[in-house]
Amino acid sequence: MPEELENLRLQGDPAARQLPAHITIHFPFADEPKSKAVNTELKKLVGRIESFSIQFDSLDHFDMPEEVIYYLRVAVTPELVRLFQTIWRKFPSYPPYEGKYDTIIPHITLSRFPKPVTAETAEQLAMAVNRHRNLLRWDISEVEWINVRRGVPGCRILGTFPLKKKEL
Repeated sequence: MPEELENLRLQGDPAARQLPAHITIHFPFADEPKSKAVNTELKKLVGRIESFSIQFDSLDHFDMPEEVIYYLRVAVTPELVRLFQTIWRKFPSYPPYEGKYDTIIPHITLSRFPKPVTAETAEQLAMAVNRHRNLLRWDISEVEWINVRRGVPGCRILGTFPLKKKEL
C-alpha cells in the first residue's frame, strides 16, 4: 500500500494499529482451540487455488448509523470469488459476517469518521486515492488466518497458507 494511504489508514482506522492492510475473506471464523484441524483443511484448500492479482478500483464508503467507513473497493475477479466461495463452502457453520449481509464487498478499510463527514474530508480521501491509482494492485500469493478477539488488543496469526504458484 502506498505510504500516504497507509498513513491515512493508521490515522483513520483504530483497527489499523492491530492489523496490517488486508482483505477479509471470512469473518467471524473458527476460534483458536479448533486451529489445528482447521489449519490442515485451509492449507489443502488454499494450496489448490492459483495465485492471482487484484486491483483496487475505487474509493467507496459504508454509511453506518454513527459513522462513515471509507474503503478501497477491490475489482472482483473470478479468482477472488473462487477463493471466497471455496472457504465459505468448506466451513458453512461459520457464515460470512454471521449471515447479516446478502452481498460481501471485498475491500480494505481506509478511514472511519463520525457522522457527519464534510465534503472536504471526502474529497481529500478521493484525491489521495487518485494520486496512487497506478499503485493500487496486489499480487495474492497467500492467505493468513488472523485471530482477532473483541476487546483484546492485537491479533494472532494462526496460520499462513500459500496459494498454488501460477503456472507459466
